[in-house]
Amino acid sequence: MPVIISSHRASKQIPTTYGLRATIMSTSQISIEDFKRTLAVLDSQIFASVRNTLCHVCHPISLHLDEILSSTDKSDFHPGTRDSTDNIKLATIDHVFSNYQECGFCSLILRLILRAKQRHLYTAMGSMPSVEEAPISLDTIREAFKSLGSTTVSKTTSTTNSISSVSGDFDILDPEDLILQVSVDAICDYGALSLWLPLRASEDVDDNEFQLFLHPDDYRVVMLNTPNPVATLMIPKPLNREKRDMDLMKRCLEYCRKQHDKCKHQQAPKSETLQTAPSRLIDVIDMKLVPTNPGTNGHVDLRQVEYVALSYVWGRDPFFTLQSPNLSTLCEKDAFRNPAIKLPQTILDAIEITKFLGYRYIWVDSLCIEQDSTEDTITQIGLMHVIYAQASLTIVAAVGDSAQHSILHIDPNQLSSKYHTVGSLRFCLDRPEFKEVVESSTWATRGWTLQEVTCSDRFLFFTPERTYFSCALGNWNEDLPLDESIPTAQYQRYLRDEDPKGLGLEMGVGLGRDAQASAIYISMVEKLSTRHFTHDKDILKASLGMYTMYMVDGLGMAVAGLPLYFFGAALMWQPNGRLSRRLCEGVPSWSWASWTGPISYPLGRLDSLDIQLTLDWFIDEFTSIQRGYAAHLVRTSPGYIPYLQVDGRMAGAAQLAFRAPAKEPGHHYFGDNHTSVLRRRIVNPGDRSMMNVSLAEKTVLAFGGTICTFPVRFREYEHALQTSSHVHFCSIFSSPEAADSMDNAELIGEMRVDSGTLESFFPEEFSTSASNMGIATSVELLSFGHLDFSLENVQNVLYLNRYSRRGNFSPEFLALVDANPDMVLVMWLFRHPGYRHLTSRVAVGYLLRSRWDEAVQQRGRTREWVRLN
Repeated sequence: MPVIISSHRASKQIPTTYGLRATIMSTSQISIEDFKRTLAVLDSQIFASVRNTLCHVCHPISLHLDEILSSTDKSDFHPGTRDSTDNIKLATIDHVFSNYQECGFCSLILRLILRAKQRHLYTAMGSMPSVEEAPISLDTIREAFKSLGSTTVSKTTSTTNSISSVSGDFDILDPEDLILQVSVDAICDYGALSLWLPLRASEDVDDNEFQLFLHPDDYRVVMLNTPNPVATLMIPKPLNREKRDMDLMKRCLEYCRKQHDKCKHQQAPKSETLQTAPSRLIDVIDMKLVPTNPGTNGHVDLRQVEYVALSYVWGRDPFFTLQSPNLSTLCEKDAFRNPAIKLPQTILDAIEITKFLGYRYIWVDSLCIEQDSTEDTITQIGLMHVIYAQASLTIVAAVGDSAQHSILHIDPNQLSSKYHTVGSLRFCLDRPEFKEVVESSTWATRGWTLQEVTCSDRFLFFTPERTYFSCALGNWNEDLPLDESIPTAQYQRYLRDEDPKGLGLEMGVGLGRDAQASAIYISMVEKLSTRHFTHDKDILKASLGMYTMYMVDGLGMAVAGLPLYFFGAALMWQPNGRLSRRLCEGVPSWSWASWTGPISYPLGRLDSLDIQLTLDWFIDEFTSIQRGYAAHLVRTSPGYIPYLQVDGRMAGAAQLAFRAPAKEPGHHYFGDNHTSVLRRRIVNPGDRSMMNVSLAEKTVLAFGGTICTFPVRFREYEHALQTSSHVHFCSIFSSPEAADSMDNAELIGEMRVDSGTLESFFPEEFSTSASNMGIATSVELLSFGHLDFSLENVQNVLYLNRYSRRGNFSPEFLALVDANPDMVLVMWLFRHPGYRHLTSRVAVGYLLRSRWDEAVQQRGRTREWVRLN
């Protein structure tokens, strides 16, 4: 019988060429959660077809297992690493796809691949015209693997000539990169085989090692009933459940509340903030809304009650929400039991979970914020970080792409262990890794959820695979349940899964205040830049709470998302993939927030770069219209005071509070007492004025500096990250002749730019298919600072670039800075036709200071004022 996937979307069943029948959907039709459910069905079908035989390639594994079984001294066997001499070299992934029905170990590897690469496969299949509309099967998955890295799967189906065929097709220098490797000896220490995917199928930077675990009973046989205690803890216990283990989740919550002092004493917000956020809650017993503002009839005191917060995905389909006209009705007892009020399934399940866990109140944004009230929406969104920070528990619904999905439902296939027999022993896949499971969800792609997970302290995650309870000291799920008999230290060392905060921002633990704030900021930019918003203009609002809580003390106020204390360094963001412009009016091109796509700071920090600004600047921030007059705040560099019609008192305050130093020092701080530890900050209502200007949106930046024209040429450099992410190294040369001939002896600088940005400003000249992508052209560059590449912090970054696959700098540029590290920071400007002084940012980069000064002297360029939108 064909297998049917339970889904709210239409599907059909067709056979694949491998003899399997699966529920078929195309990636253009489904969410990643439904894609994972589809893979789970394929996984079950692969397992159902398993034979207890091994192919000739995998047979040596069985022989080595027999050797370990017959040995009386297990100390002779030690786990290896990739390329260890004792590793068994298998075959290509192509061989696995071709032989999984005939080989129990190949089928186990194929199931591992489907799990480990599901997020990559979903992305690849959605971007490939050849498979985008095709049904999901092992055929289309195999095609998608070819696009993950052109060498992952060969174009031939022959086992004997697959390596040579791939080498010929794709010019592979080292065929060993395409081979799977297994360390059998690891079973003595870990109770598991260690496996490495082909290097070119591994992560771009991280070379992942995977484990295939023994059945606990078989491990005792292997170790002659003297097992390694650590391995005994780590080996997954056989799992065979039909539904989520909510009793376990409740027990984990009670254990945390009683035993974890760290979780009980998280920094609490000030009492006055407590009284204003959230402004209302849902009473799950009386099934009505209750206000929290003191003085309101029937209000609850937030100082006396605990509440749960829900983090979820709204989706595109409209559903019932709080509106001003129904507010009074929803405050009546049993209002939410009214059959006329149809709440989405995610919210209904969250209410039931809240009651089951013993809480009375839950906060849900769609029902606790008046959606048609601008004032209520602005107020509550501005305090969203407070709402999640003071929630006793946050329920995360990472189960689908809308609020219509059930949190509680789970496919029983996800909660059963499947063992493959290899020789005389049974092996299964490792537990799904918490971070990978949650990150492979629609929830993890939404912009607002980053703030929600960063500011919360205790979680209950619902995913299509598992249910996780997570707090500051523990992380438990169905196949790694809470065991109070395990000492805390042992649990933390061997069993602790990913900290849920790892899904949020990198906290820079152990760094000084400014360095920590810098690290958190960069983490926020890199993560928010790839997230999606229903309304792009919300991106800075979504960052406001995080910036206020964790960064403002170390970085100061910010405009358009860039901190003023380190303004020069903050301008140095670069694309890490193809970008497209967000639809957010007023957010300028020089802000990362105006673009969507992978963005990074190549030097890894804002502080301690000793950047010397070389221009004057001011930012005119439009804030509001009051009584017919536009209100402005002005932030200036010390050398220039703009003549704008602004209130004198406001202009003076702006100069005093917001001016940026001409030379960015290593640290800044408020007040006289410099603290070395950055603490979480929750702004109370009295500080709202500061919160409103900490991430101003509608801004115009004016530069007074020197602009010169230089020839550039895009470098055809076959770097793994560059070629896969549409990022180009744009080399700067001393002369057009040098650019034409790509004369590296005359290379004087470099920028990084992506194809999406180029097509935004130059749709004809620099489109992907344009023939002149490889020829020289001239661009206008603005110098905005000096940077010494010989600084230790910068040299550390360059070292990592040389010996990893990060690809932030080309080898040619690295050779240039080795010879002369004194650089000018430059910005490529695009002048808008008809408006000579109106410009936009195309890219930023670095240019030899000596050659810049020489060019300025030769060309006699003077300082020019431009508006940078």
